[in-house]
Amino acid sequence: MQRHDAHQARRALDDQAVMSSASIRPGLPGLSQLANRTIRLPLSDEGIDLGAITLGERIGGDGHYGFVYAIAGRPGLALKLIHRERSGPPSIARQVAGYRLLERFPAEIPTVKIVASHCGDGEEACYLVVENLHHGRWADHVVVATGVLGERERAAARRLYDNLAARRIVAADCHRDNLFFFSENAGDLTAGILDHDYIFDMEEIPRLRQRILKRLSTLAGPRDGPAWAALDRAVKGLGVSAQELMEAFFELKILQDVR
Repeated sequence: MQRHDAHQARRALDDQAVMSSASIRPGLPGLSQLANRTIRLPLSDEGIDLGAITLGERIGGDGHYGFVYAIAGRPGLALKLIHRERSGPPSIARQVAGYRLLERFPAEIPTVKIVASHCGDGEEACYLVVENLHHGRWADHVVVATGVLGERERAAARRLYDNLAARRIVAADCHRDNLFFFSENAGDLTAGILDHDYIFDMEEIPRLRQRILKRLSTLAGPRDGPAWAALDRAVKGLGVSAQELMEAFFELKILQDVR
């Protein structure tokens, strides 16, 4: 009887040690301090049951919408946990849609894979499970920029922007913090996309919801700048090309280093 009671008590403590999905939903404090905690994630929107996972250390700095953690025992994966209340589900949906666009062109537009995602309903965790750059296919030669881009990085970003434009894809927030770089066989650097937010097919832009357009306008910089003017023409369907739009964003995000 005592052994049974001890087992029940230990099981209760173990259950308490696992943080529920509701306790890590967007808007709650402490989401940036979950290293070494075990959390329970809800079923992903793709039908993947990740169950309870233990988080490793934080990866990178504070993101606009989320925090990224390593996953203990699964070195090839990382968890992006959305922290901003009311922005979680739209952010997840945008990033998944952006990834679906990019994954059609893996050679020309390298990007980290999204393995699983969950938009949530405001009462449970919103998350992305993504490929961990530091333990995946680029692990031996990946570089994440920590300062202003050098000549080789800018040249790699230029090729990436051109590849996006050639496929009529607009990426409005590809600044240095949302890119990574790698080289193979000591050749030129290649730029890839680390964050899939605010990436659209050119034809989508006039049909985007007002809230997203407002954010795009902010990302496009000052109203008298070329990126804002090009985006305004795209929204109004006034014949701007994807190349022209990406040229303007390259000037703003890469050359001017606006983040």
